[in-house]
Amino acid sequence: MLGKSAGSAEIQVSLGQLSSLSVVKVSDRTTEMTVRFVPDVISILTTKGCNGSSCHGSPAGQNGFKLSLFGYDAEADYQMIVQAHEGRRINLDDPEQSLVLSKPSFTIPHGGGQVLPTEGEEYHTILSWLKQGAKRDSGGVQLRKLELFPNQQILVGAGSRQRLVAIGRLSDGTTRDMTREVRFLVADDSVVKWASPGEMTAATPGLTTVMARAMGQVATAQIGVILSRASSDYPACQANNFIDDLVFSKMKQMNVAPYPLSSDREFVRRVFLDAIGILPTPAEAQTFVEETRNDKRARLIDSLLNRPEYVSHWTVKFEDWFRNCQLNSQGRSMGTFKDWTREWIAADHPYDDVVRQLLTSQGDTTLNPATNFWHPATDFMLKKFSVNKVVPTVSRLFLGVRMECAECHNHPLENLTQDDFYGLAAFFARLRVKHGYGEYRRTWFLEDTGEVEHPISKSPAAMKFLEGAMPQAKDGTDRRSVLAEWIVDPKNPYFARATVNRIWHEYFGVGIVEPFDDFRSTNLPTNPELLDSLARHFVQNHYRFKPLHRVILNSRAYQLSSKGPSEGGQPSSLERLLFARYFPRKLPAEVFLDSIGQVTGIAHSFRGYPPGTSSKDIYIPDGPDYFLTTFGFPRRDVLSDRTKTPTLSQALHLMNGEALGEKIQSEENVLGQLTAKNMDNAGIVGQIFERAYARPPTAKELDIVLVHVTSELAAGRGRRQALESVLWSVINSKEFQLNH
Repeated sequence: MLGKSAGSAEIQVSLGQLSSLSVVKVSDRTTEMTVRFVPDVISILTTKGCNGSSCHGSPAGQNGFKLSLFGYDAEADYQMIVQAHEGRRINLDDPEQSLVLSKPSFTIPHGGGQVLPTEGEEYHTILSWLKQGAKRDSGGVQLRKLELFPNQQILVGAGSRQRLVAIGRLSDGTTRDMTREVRFLVADDSVVKWASPGEMTAATPGLTTVMARAMGQVATAQIGVILSRASSDYPACQANNFIDDLVFSKMKQMNVAPYPLSSDREFVRRVFLDAIGILPTPAEAQTFVEETRNDKRARLIDSLLNRPEYVSHWTVKFEDWFRNCQLNSQGRSMGTFKDWTREWIAADHPYDDVVRQLLTSQGDTTLNPATNFWHPATDFMLKKFSVNKVVPTVSRLFLGVRMECAECHNHPLENLTQDDFYGLAAFFARLRVKHGYGEYRRTWFLEDTGEVEHPISKSPAAMKFLEGAMPQAKDGTDRRSVLAEWIVDPKNPYFARATVNRIWHEYFGVGIVEPFDDFRSTNLPTNPELLDSLARHFVQNHYRFKPLHRVILNSRAYQLSSKGPSEGGQPSSLERLLFARYFPRKLPAEVFLDSIGQVTGIAHSFRGYPPGTSSKDIYIPDGPDYFLTTFGFPRRDVLSDRTKTPTLSQALHLMNGEALGEKIQSEENVLGQLTAKNMDNAGIVGQIFERAYARPPTAKELDIVLVHVTSELAAGRGRRQALESVLWSVINSKEFQLNH
């Protein structure tokens, strides 16, 4: 449509028996949007790399032109661009001749090459700013919101096209077609490519996010590409609950077939390891397999969630997330924090109340264990608490938002600003720490006064929620309680969604939003309806975790096999993104070590703990067990996920490390126990397989192993040594080291 004159018109669109009516209003004036130095110009300098460390953001700048790194000091940048060197970088009489445009557009030679093509949106944004007088603070009409239509679309067939329309909503209430004014980006250009501004071409099957940026605003759309639509022979799947309805519906839309249901033996091993972090015993596996009731999987899940191992297993996960760590620079109260975490998990205490306790905690770290939550944000050598360190912890844990970059500069690709970062920091401005009455005792308390200085305005930062509201706290009110109530409010769009996505990630190895703690408009959920439904389920069940675990574990989506109808070829990225199968993954360090103890019959020994103590139940000292650190136990003093990539150290440790060697060679291990019962070689091999894989060996496997044992005996190496090599091989196998 093209506006011709002021007025309104009804637009009716019809297709077959369907129709839709819209009213369009045309004003009698055109609206020129005001370009602001912050964030509009600064965002362009950031996204183009002009203020990066390898360009003008370096300590010395480039050729006399120095910008703050990523725009953290906008005032200094404005002075440098507009006023420094007698203002030679701008020309308000002839803006297009300004050095700030002519150099990056390569109208005149520029060492950085052409970074602002004259036909680009960024070039015209800076040009508009110059034409408007290159002001530091500008009033007038501004772009408040940017939207893309359609915001979800599936393209069928390589080469198919889709046009996108970018609509800007302005501060004066009007809207504007900005399709040719925005910059379009695509997260994965192997899925779709740009045929022309605003028009995409399908390339290969996949799911990706398309972004449009303009004037500091970002809009996104999720675009899928499939080769063909699901045909009439698409497999029908029996849904166990609402998760399956939503997962299988999305898979059918994207024409991705789900894998078959896992076998009973495959499922029993998987759910034991995922839910409680141990292997099923041969007897437990056999009992489950022989059970004939239709609801036996649901019954098994209920029994696992009531076992003490469930508490130990998930306590370790929350210790990772809460960074319960004992370093020399921290106190010695991490044990009380572990016990406190274990207690509320065992009681299935509502998580919203747990978060309230964490965020409002104060007092002695031994007497009030929740106060240990603040330790990672503290430098105890300097006896100083850093609000800048606690903001990323709170935002990632409870909101699923990564705000680290907003500490120094506005996010170049997101609607996150320094105001957002320091607005959250202001809630913690009065929290302090001091040494307690013991050498390692810490006491947290609140001062009556205290503010966080905004690095740009140099004035106290106002408290601000991420949604934009700026609350007022009455005198004497703990600011943190105001933040805590907003975070756990059922209407909060972040908390429940971020929490269920984190738990989902633990079971599937990939989140509905991935990375699981990186919610943003440019990182859309692969199944928004599923994420919202899980969040509602979590809230309706009073923020308790057991109902969440139960509904996920009972879903057919979780119970799908990791093995497809045919084992040839690599699984597609869509299978992972849409949860079409269970993806095998490495066992966590504690689970792996305990599982080795289960298979060998020799539990790992920890100094100062009684025999048989699980690695999940120990209080990690300054130097964790070498096996645990080798296989991925995290430092916990930094905010990062466990590393899951295999390493050379791990391979060498399993080849000749003491932890495994001593267990295999022990006379009291499983081999010693079974040979003492005069069990034959086939029986011993069967027991090893049952312990490690929750299944008996196939006839082919048994034949291969027995041939090996016979050859070892013929070589004069003895029965015990032959069986030790079998045990070692099983523990070093992928089938044992992975949950599948």
